[in-house]
Amino acid sequence: MKYPLGVQTFSKVIQQNYVYVDKTALIYELIDQGEWYFLSRPRRFGKSLLVSTLESLFLGEKALFKGLDIANTDYAFESVPVIKLEFTAAKITDAPSLEAFISEQAQSLAQAHGISLTSTHFERQFSEIVTRLHQNTGKRVALLIDEYDKPILNTLESDELVSVKDTLNAFYAMLKTLDAHLHFVFITGVSKFSKVSVFSGMNNLRDISTHARYATLCGYTQQEMTQYFSAPTAALANKLQLTDEQAKQEIAHWYNGYCFNLESNRVYNPHSVLSLFDTLKFENYWFQTATPTFLINLLKREQTDLSELASVEVSESAFYAVEPEQLDVYAVLLQTGYLTLKSYEAPLYCLDFPNKEVKDAFYESLVANYAAIAPSSAKTYAAKMHRFLNQNNIAGFIEQLRIFLAGVPYEITLKNEKYYQSLFFVICKLLGFTAEVEVSTNKGRIDCVVETDKTIYIIEFKLQGNKDDALQQIKDKQYAQKYQGQGKKITLLGVAFDHQERNIGEWIEEGA
Repeated sequence: MKYPLGVQTFSKVIQQNYVYVDKTALIYELIDQGEWYFLSRPRRFGKSLLVSTLESLFLGEKALFKGLDIANTDYAFESVPVIKLEFTAAKITDAPSLEAFISEQAQSLAQAHGISLTSTHFERQFSEIVTRLHQNTGKRVALLIDEYDKPILNTLESDELVSVKDTLNAFYAMLKTLDAHLHFVFITGVSKFSKVSVFSGMNNLRDISTHARYATLCGYTQQEMTQYFSAPTAALANKLQLTDEQAKQEIAHWYNGYCFNLESNRVYNPHSVLSLFDTLKFENYWFQTATPTFLINLLKREQTDLSELASVEVSESAFYAVEPEQLDVYAVLLQTGYLTLKSYEAPLYCLDFPNKEVKDAFYESLVANYAAIAPSSAKTYAAKMHRFLNQNNIAGFIEQLRIFLAGVPYEITLKNEKYYQSLFFVICKLLGFTAEVEVSTNKGRIDCVVETDKTIYIIEFKLQGNKDDALQQIKDKQYAQKYQGQGKKITLLGVAFDHQERNIGEWIEEGA
């Protein structure tokens, strides 16, 4: 079985016998029931292959669809002019480079179709190529735009953001005037940005990002995993000496869980699944393709409570378009795929990490970035701390924690206990332990609770005070009572911080 890793051209996938998970039944519904669509999905989720599939359909390449679901419908495979704009590979860093890219695309199309453009302005050039194609062929144009938001994402932390956004505004506002010349419009992106005319100016644009019917248009469902990947699943099980059922459960644990509508099936990350079956090795494949630097910078800037990343509750506004200049942390994390829908209890939605791959890799990136160390170093620290805590070696664990905290840059150190709670929580999550912060009891709130296979650690941090004050608070408020009778050893840990060193100072442990 051949896996189309890095292959995003539908014709190549079919002609070179790569595995193709058939989404053409849903694609037929799209074409049959509307003309203007927008779809937001995380990166590496099959958007570009979807756009290429639409391109082949509108070019009338019927032979490529033999044996696929759409071949069993009444779709006529009529050839129409197709314009595909792919912002993915474009090196856009400011408004002039954006204008130049669109102008180059228009000129290339004009040359390919024997059209002489009369304008030198990028908007008018694009408008002219659409209208002339319609006039010359007598057929309206299919317009496919992949990664519409890439120019904005490229300049989110740049002074060029406003001018790039204004240029995109002008371009998408112009598209609205071409409706009479357009047969079908499909726009993809990662994020939904407000005050960009693709949303504010196109009243006829249908956003299907959270539509139940199209929730599985990208990504693999459990049924598709069984239908297309039973053989490689068996090969994986054989290599790892697992049963097929155990292998399926492990694959789901690592790569399933993305939810775009709570009434629809959850889906697997396609890039990660293909990478897994190609190597027969569980890894964080999605994160290897990009580091979420701007997201981590956003978390720092907004001083986000890191312990709230999992199981955070948000209102419906998290699904709306966000302003590029005023990004909402949780809306961005949701739209980019680092968090996903977990449940709904009116009027709030609960978000969580979709799976082990995303959770582990995101915590690893957080730890590495906050401590200004390489991700590989974060793994080394984590392995050592995991071993020490599992052995109930508090001294060894604290020493590794001190080394880690010593690298945290001064400018991101918050002058309150919450910062240390959050960072400690993320470290413990990276270690794979159960960890909670601000745990409620009938007599107060425990700063942090960490649970290993054999031990429950009840931890109190003191930014103002000493280690004895921290330990005494645990005792006075009888925090250990909540965890007695569980058959595990309970260790109380009081931690005080050294202001000058900005690190752990004194600490004390005691059995409950």
